[in-house]
Amino acid sequence: MINPTLIWFLCLPILVGLGLWYVRRNERDSWQPAAINTGIGILVIAMSFAISSGVATMDVEIWNGKITAKDRIHDTYEQPYSCNCRSVSSGSGQNATSTTVCDTCYETHYTVKWTCNSTVGSWEISKLDSTRRSVYASPDPARWKAIQIGEPASRRHNYTNYVQAVPQSLFTPSSAGLKQKFAALIPAYPDNVYDVYRLNRFLTPGYSTPDAPLWNNDISMMLRELGPTKQVNTIVVIAKTDDPNYEYALRDAWEGANKNDVVLVIGSAQFPKIDFVRVLTWSKAENFKIELRDSVLALGTIQREPIMGLLQLQISKNFVRRQMREFKYLESEIDPPTWLLAVLAVIIPLGGLVTYGVVTGFFARNQKSRFTRR
Repeated sequence: MINPTLIWFLCLPILVGLGLWYVRRNERDSWQPAAINTGIGILVIAMSFAISSGVATMDVEIWNGKITAKDRIHDTYEQPYSCNCRSVSSGSGQNATSTTVCDTCYETHYTVKWTCNSTVGSWEISKLDSTRRSVYASPDPARWKAIQIGEPASRRHNYTNYVQAVPQSLFTPSSAGLKQKFAALIPAYPDNVYDVYRLNRFLTPGYSTPDAPLWNNDISMMLRELGPTKQVNTIVVIAKTDDPNYEYALRDAWEGANKNDVVLVIGSAQFPKIDFVRVLTWSKAENFKIELRDSVLALGTIQREPIMGLLQLQISKNFVRRQMREFKYLESEIDPPTWLLAVLAVIIPLGGLVTYGVVTGFFARNQKSRFTRR
């Protein structure tokens, strides 16, 4: 389905072209500049809409898995360079010329590369390049030596998110007052992968939690297997509030989260008492959200090991990741920002006049040149 706004804007260069042709319709070949002007206008509008849509739907999700191997790789390659350069003369007398001619020689380079592989891709940890073979004796980097086979690994993955571009199509935006009320309790979405492949996904807005490293480790360890098998990413948010409406403020700030996310939201005005539990996810299985919510709420208090156990159980049993192609129909509803539409509305007519003048002048000069030669 084609975007209705795009259709209306495509009419603009067509109308401008027809208008310019009508004004100069009695002139010879007046249709050619008008046609070229129309084609340029259509191309500019189509490209503007395509680029704007690409920017609006560009998003990042987190893929999770584990380290499967690490390698130290020795290799060589030949680097060409100019050598044995000399001056070569040709011709004689005033026509004599001199040019520099060089041979091509090759220098051997020796490389050492330290890499690691995982179920979500590979990384280059370090690399050395030298003309000396002794580089092969270089010690291993500390970061590469610290890699453990089987440890959790996460990486950012770019994808097209139609819902992000048209969030109101699936989510009713919360009120401005609600956003303002919870502004201090809305953390940034956790997608900052650090130290090559590590990521923290345990957030406690309003609290300082001493055992946060344990929570983060538990989540990452859980996702070593669930990441590849269920294509899931898990985030735990414990917020200092007893108002369940916090869910909607967080959902809006994170634009509904990502298609592979399971966001467990726990409200606790007085830690560790649980006041409410919500689950943000795009999963098709409604029973997944209900069972996870009710089982965590039944604990009564925030307990790391039981909560992690319930998360792993419910994700393994009920989580079903949705495919973004299910939302491709939203592509026809993605409009460029208002400022871009305003700019197009102005430059297409003005640019049309300039383009028409330039093209008309070109054809006029071309015809005059042909007449003069004859």
